[in-house]
Amino acid sequence: MKTQAVVVADDPVYLSWLENAAGQGAEFSLVRPLDAEDLIERVQMMGRVDVAFFQFEAGNLDARISMMERLAERMPDLPIAGLGADSNPDIVLAAMRAGARDFLVLRRDEGDVAALLSKLLRRAAPAARAAQKQGRLFGLFAAHPTDAIAFVAEHLALATVDLLPRSEPVLLIDMATPAGAAAIFLNINQSYSVLDAINDVYRCDQTLIDTAFSKHPSGLYLLSLPEDLVGRPQANFEEFIKLLQVVRGLFGCVVVAFDGHLPLQTIAGLVTQADRSLLLTDQSIMKSRHSKYLLRALRLEDCPLDRTALVVDYYRRRIGLEPENLAEILDLPLLGTLSASNGSARIQAMNAGEPMFTLAPKDPFALDVRRLAAALVGGQARVAPERSGLLGRLFG
Repeated sequence: MKTQAVVVADDPVYLSWLENAAGQGAEFSLVRPLDAEDLIERVQMMGRVDVAFFQFEAGNLDARISMMERLAERMPDLPIAGLGADSNPDIVLAAMRAGARDFLVLRRDEGDVAALLSKLLRRAAPAARAAQKQGRLFGLFAAHPTDAIAFVAEHLALATVDLLPRSEPVLLIDMATPAGAAAIFLNINQSYSVLDAINDVYRCDQTLIDTAFSKHPSGLYLLSLPEDLVGRPQANFEEFIKLLQVVRGLFGCVVVAFDGHLPLQTIAGLVTQADRSLLLTDQSIMKSRHSKYLLRALRLEDCPLDRTALVVDYYRRRIGLEPENLAEILDLPLLGTLSASNGSARIQAMNAGEPMFTLAPKDPFALDVRRLAAALVGGQARVAPERSGLLGRLFG
C-alpha cells in the first residue's frame, strides 16, 4: 500500500519535487488551505493520511506554524516534516519547535526524501498505527432517488458481514431517498438516525455505537434517515463527511448509500473518501443519461473517479443497453451486473422486512450480490464469472 502524504505549500514545485524524489512508493496531494481549520477539514476529507509536509518561508512563517500546531493538536500521531527553499536556521528552528520531525531543502535533499518517509513512518508508535487504522468504505449511489439503492446496499452490507471476521463489524449508512428505506427493508424501527449521528459527530465513540446505533440480528449496524422525513434531508454535510472519517476507525467496513440529489460537493467528498464507489443504474436510456450527467458534473468538480465502477441492476439479456455499452458511454469500468429477480421476490422481500438471502437465497439477484460483495472485499476489478455445470450446482 502506497504512503499517502499531504503537502501544504504555495508553490506546486514542492509537490513535483517530492514525487520525483520519492519514486513509486508514495502519493502526494497538494493543498493550499485558507487557515488551520480549513486544513484539518481537507485532511479529514482525504481519508487516510500517513505524513504531512509543510513548506516554510519568511513570508508565511507565522501562518504555517499556526497550521502545523493545530494539525499536530488534532492529529498528534501524524508525522510532520518541514520544507524550504534553503536551510535558514531561524526558519528550520521555528518549524522544529512547531512539531516538524525533520526538514528538507528543495533541490538539495532529493536523496533523503525516501529515507525520511521511512523514518517518519517507523517513528509512529504501534499504538498510534492502531488508532489510525481505518475500515474500508464502499459507496453505492445512483443519479436519482430509487428504492433500489437501499435494497442493493442492504444486501451488499449483509453479504460483507458474512465475508469479514466478527472483529470487523459492518455499518450501513443509508442517506438515499426514499428516506428510511434500508430500515424498512431490514424491519428495524430505529430511534437514532444518521441525522442524530451527524449532530453527535464529536462524541461518536464505541459507547455511543453500543447504546444508540440500530443493529440487525445478522450483526449489521445501521444508520438511516428517519422514515417520516419529508423532502431532502437538512443536514450539515461537512459534518457528515467527518462522521464517515470517525466511523471508519470504529468499523471494519462502512457501506454508504446515497443518490444524486445530495449537494454535489458532498457527493464528491463521498466518492473521494471511498475505497470503491459503485454507480448503480439499469438498462433504460433515461437512467443512463442522468447517470452520465451526474458523472460529468463530478468530473467538472475534479472529483477523482478512478475508484468508481458501474453496476447494472435488473439486468436482462437483449432488452436494452448491454452493460459493456453502458460502461463505454459512462466512461467507467464495469464491475458487475445484478439480475432481475424471479417473479416478485424483490417486492416480497421489501414488504416482509426480510433479506433475499433468507426468503430466496437461490434467486439470481441474491447470488449476484454475494459475488459483488466478494469482488469488493477482495479488491477485484470485475466480478468473477458465474460457475456453471455440476460444480456450480454444488457450490452455488
